[in-house]
Amino acid sequence: MTPSPGAGDLSLSDRHGPTTLDEALQSSSHLPRWIGWRLRLLVGVILGGCVLVFALAQWLTVQPRLPVTLKASPEGSVKIVTANMPTLQRLEGHAIEGVRVEQIAPSGSVTVLEAPIELLALQHSARWIPDAKAREHYADLHRRLAAAAAMLPPEGGVVVLELVNAPDEPMLVAQRGWGGLTPLFWMLSALALVVMGVGAVVFLAGPQWRNAAFAMLALTQGAHLLLIAAESNLDMFMPVWFVDLDASLRTGLDIVSAAAMIQVAVLHPRRLRGWGLVALGGWAAAVAVGLALSYLTPAWQWWWVQGSCALLVLAAICFMTLTYRQAPHPFTLVLRRFTSITLGSWILLSVAVTMATTRPDMQLNVTTFGVMTWHVFFASQLLLSPYLSRSKQILQEFSLLAASSTVAASLDLLFVAVFSLGQFTSMTLSLFLSFGVYLSIRRWVMTNVLSRDPITTERLFERLYRIARELERRPDRLDDLMARLMRELFDPIEISLVQGDVPTTALRGNGGILLVPLPHLSHTEGCTKVFVLKHADKGRRLFTSEDARLADRIVEQLHRVLTFDRAVERGRSEERMRLAQDLHDDIGARLLTLMYQAPNPEIEDYIRHTLQDLKTLTRGLAVQTHTLSDAASEWKRDLSHRLHVARCELDWHLTQDEDVELTVVQWSALTRILRELVNNTISHAKANRVRVELTFKDDRLTLSVTDNGLGRSPESWSHGLGLGGVRKRTKQLGGTVTWQELEPRGIGCEVVVEQFSAPVPG
Repeated sequence: MTPSPGAGDLSLSDRHGPTTLDEALQSSSHLPRWIGWRLRLLVGVILGGCVLVFALAQWLTVQPRLPVTLKASPEGSVKIVTANMPTLQRLEGHAIEGVRVEQIAPSGSVTVLEAPIELLALQHSARWIPDAKAREHYADLHRRLAAAAAMLPPEGGVVVLELVNAPDEPMLVAQRGWGGLTPLFWMLSALALVVMGVGAVVFLAGPQWRNAAFAMLALTQGAHLLLIAAESNLDMFMPVWFVDLDASLRTGLDIVSAAAMIQVAVLHPRRLRGWGLVALGGWAAAVAVGLALSYLTPAWQWWWVQGSCALLVLAAICFMTLTYRQAPHPFTLVLRRFTSITLGSWILLSVAVTMATTRPDMQLNVTTFGVMTWHVFFASQLLLSPYLSRSKQILQEFSLLAASSTVAASLDLLFVAVFSLGQFTSMTLSLFLSFGVYLSIRRWVMTNVLSRDPITTERLFERLYRIARELERRPDRLDDLMARLMRELFDPIEISLVQGDVPTTALRGNGGILLVPLPHLSHTEGCTKVFVLKHADKGRRLFTSEDARLADRIVEQLHRVLTFDRAVERGRSEERMRLAQDLHDDIGARLLTLMYQAPNPEIEDYIRHTLQDLKTLTRGLAVQTHTLSDAASEWKRDLSHRLHVARCELDWHLTQDEDVELTVVQWSALTRILRELVNNTISHAKANRVRVELTFKDDRLTLSVTDNGLGRSPESWSHGLGLGGVRKRTKQLGGTVTWQELEPRGIGCEVVVEQFSAPVPG
């Protein structure tokens, strides 16, 4: 998990804040300003949505309502299905052809207005009427019905139902009232509030472009659900302004949803290269689609909207595929499958609407229940998306089951509306199909898509190992290294290191603050400093007891790693001391005896030189660390002695911007490299002058050995044990070695180690 930029990313030494634990706790009594602002805005959004729903409900309660329920018959007529009053139950099953309103003026004149009731008048919205003439007729029918309703008093009045093959029947039309609102209205309104609330939460928790697109999708689908809820309670007496507004608004909402899906596709879960231009192009295309509607003939407007939305969503699927190829992520596949299902059901719904024109009653069912089911399904997908990417396993299982249930309900409604199946048959078939799909994909989704922890155990172990290695070289970096680890684990808004003493990790402020004791490198002293972490996940959640236990385990494991490293290093030091002592006592004594018994001065000098090498080796083994300046002095003395015996001059140069400590590995490798290079010069080059330049600057070590000998063409040399050993030890240091021919004569060798202070395996 990559820490988000913020106050927590500053170095502890650069932060000016509380210095003691008491000051830190006192300064944490108030939430950060931005958290309070977002919480207040979220509460305002939720309250505003509730006010909107109740205002819509209040408006619906004063709308006129017929005391009978009408339904389309397969023959294309409108029949009375049920009556709310016992006196009208005798009318059930009769066909109706219109309503008539009679208004008597104070002068005694009677005004009569008739409005036909056709099957098209039962349509809830003109948005899903493909035929342009049918849309015009639909608007005309509702204008005449609205004019008839306008002649009634505000509290209601009498209308006359014109029945087919039966006498006209007068009945009282009253206001709907609160008791007349259907349960479907409250369910759809509640779902709309939940969808819009989730969109607001996602955006306020992380104000980013991708979350803004998700919030836009939630807003559009919430608005669709509210419109459907209102339409289901308006019956035929729908105001003219609502008819016109509904068609235009729902068309615009569909176009905006398609453009928002493109923005989601290029941003979530990984950003596509050039996502800004792609998202801008999607919104520009949506604007172009909306503007083109005013220039198209009415016959092509519905097809233009359906096709344009389908193409935009198809483009979103293509961008998801491209995003996955650039940066593979399992959730991209899930998002692409959800979008493909959404697009496929949209196309099937559009085809079903156009093919059902031969059966007006079936077309009415498809445009009413099918469209409502599609929007409920899409809204359910929006609710599932945050859970699929962030929730724990139980919530993930619940989310998948909820998705399967939504699919089952959608299939049930579609089977009834399109194929006219029986209720039991359609329910059985839909449950079989939806849960069959659930069982087939559940294992794959749970194992490959849904990730529970932002930082895995392997990554955590790697962090601890690197911290331990770094602390071996620079114990003073403990504060910054632990602060970085705490930020990776908990992503707090603020982290500070203060003076204090807590025995173990503790929670304060009802989970708003986590106190983590700073581990001490020495076990002889207690913890005198404490990390104060405020508001986990950038304020999106509180700290829990699990977080406290995790922090305790981190501190404990770091203690164990450091203790183990010290024990291992102590064992190495003891073993090196034993080897050095054995070499000095046994091999050194024998060489000294041989030197005194040497038959001639040449052998005596050779044994004395060997003793000097042995002395250097044992001194290096006995001392755990060497400074670069001390080691250079030893190297200079050793090389001077070797070259003096060979009657060769040494030109030694040392340049360093700081004196660093060499590990045993570094000291041993550099010692053997220098010896091997000088030995080659003595044995093969026949040089009378050797120049050694040792430079350490900006953590870069450069060792250059040149001579004026007879050596030529180093690229043709065979690298045996000598030169091969130089390459091997240079690689062990993490550096590179090169040989080159010098003019007018001689060979130069250069060893370069770029990051000399980086840890070297022991």
